[in-house]
Amino acid sequence: MTMDKVLFGERVKNAREASGMSRKEMASRIGVKSSTVSKWESGKEDPRANRLQMVASLLNVPLLWLLAGSQQVPVHGANQTTEELLQHKLAEVNARMRDLQNSIDDLDTLVRDDSK
Repeated sequence: MTMDKVLFGERVKNAREASGMSRKEMASRIGVKSSTVSKWESGKEDPRANRLQMVASLLNVPLLWLLAGSQQVPVHGANQTTEELLQHKLAEVNARMRDLQNSIDDLDTLVRDDSK
């Protein structure tokens, strides 16, 4: 496969795997089902335009690379300053904290529903 023939779905999968994220986690963080991410990665469906920037941001890849790409996932931090890297890491931590809070809220709701 030549670099210009790599499909969008393969780029999504490569970037997701490079980030260490599961399909389920990615889906949860952008508000879709894991089967939807699977369809994107297999090329059966493309994400709607409003999801493209979310996917690129979540996977920490340029939107243009995601759309037109090459075979290799861009190297994170290659041209970033220390401040930019720290800001990115802080954004990741904040996103994980929101995810944890949502999980805690869900568990709290389940506990309250079970105690009724």
